[in-house]
Amino acid sequence: MVESVRDTKSQARVVAVAGSLLGIATILAPSFVIFRANRIVNGQPASAMAAFGAWGWVLLGMWVLAGALALTRLPYKWRGLAVGLLGGGAAVVATWRAGVTAAQYFAEKGDVARLSLGWAFWVMLLASYLVVFAASAWTPYGASRALVSYAPAVGVLVLLFGGSLASISIMREYAINAADFWAQLRLQLFYVLGATSLGFLIGMPLGLIAARRPATEPAIFTTLNILEVLPVLAFIGLLNPILTNLSEKSPALQAMGVRGVGWAPVLIVLTAYAMYPIARNSYTAMTTLDPAVLDAARGVGMKRFRRLFEVELPLAAPVILAGLRIALVQTTAGAIIAGLVGGGGLGTFVFLGAAQTATDLILLGTIPIVVMALFFDRGTRMVQMFLGRWGVAS
Repeated sequence: MVESVRDTKSQARVVAVAGSLLGIATILAPSFVIFRANRIVNGQPASAMAAFGAWGWVLLGMWVLAGALALTRLPYKWRGLAVGLLGGGAAVVATWRAGVTAAQYFAEKGDVARLSLGWAFWVMLLASYLVVFAASAWTPYGASRALVSYAPAVGVLVLLFGGSLASISIMREYAINAADFWAQLRLQLFYVLGATSLGFLIGMPLGLIAARRPATEPAIFTTLNILEVLPVLAFIGLLNPILTNLSEKSPALQAMGVRGVGWAPVLIVLTAYAMYPIARNSYTAMTTLDPAVLDAARGVGMKRFRRLFEVELPLAAPVILAGLRIALVQTTAGAIIAGLVGGGGLGTFVFLGAAQTATDLILLGTIPIVVMALFFDRGTRMVQMFLGRWGVAS
């Protein structure tokens, strides 16, 4: 156990140094920000050193210091705090300076001018994540780890809601499309939560049936496998004539807006995709329970349903929840296709931006999807951790 902890902390040092070196490279890279005459032209890329002046050197120093401290023999707690705050702080400072530079450029060039974030900026965020991830392995659970893990996100949110980033191109796109953005975000959440909920209500019972009745397992998972591997556009294409025919014959379905394109085929396809990981994990969880525990439950006189709800499902909960996490993240990304078939959602901005060659409009749809996926992933992981602490699973 001690050796395992030491190995983890040693691996964290490698990750922290690699992240720091990547951060240094992004500050020196030639496309940290892009100065554009308008929203669709290619523009002039510039490094952080060239665009931010003295602050470019500050950012370079933060990354160098983070890498150097990662190699020291400071106590793990203080090393984690220092390295994590430097790596996360570099992302916050770079975002702030991008906002300041955008405001200056906008004031100088006029309303149509844009300052976009280049590829090196986004790679720098990855570098920051690597350093913070490594530093969190050195800090104990509690306030220290929370500070290292969440301070960068809080810093960026303060800049965002404080208006410091209003002149960056992606925020200009948001200002133009604000009302539509929130409507499409609600649709995106409808697809994600609706499809995952339906997938859970169908997939978990299928997994339990396959575990209880082994003869049904091949049929259940062969069907789910076929649904899982169908290309999304082909799947929607297959549903198109079916839903169109049903809608024409049912006034109730017409009133609900069910047709061959739009929200209905997207919700059905995403539900089908969500069913597989939930069913598979439910099946795995139930078939790997400790037989001794089940025998003990039978020994005290528990009937089948009581045993299921009081013993088996609580023990299987973390594994089932892992399947739910996979389904949530998968559905969050997959719901982008709704924008291509008239179903709305954040994919609308992605495909509209692609049609207009407006990169920042594409990012307006893409970034919230990434944030939602990370939120669902981290949130379900935290629930799994709390279940373990409460003794629901061990």
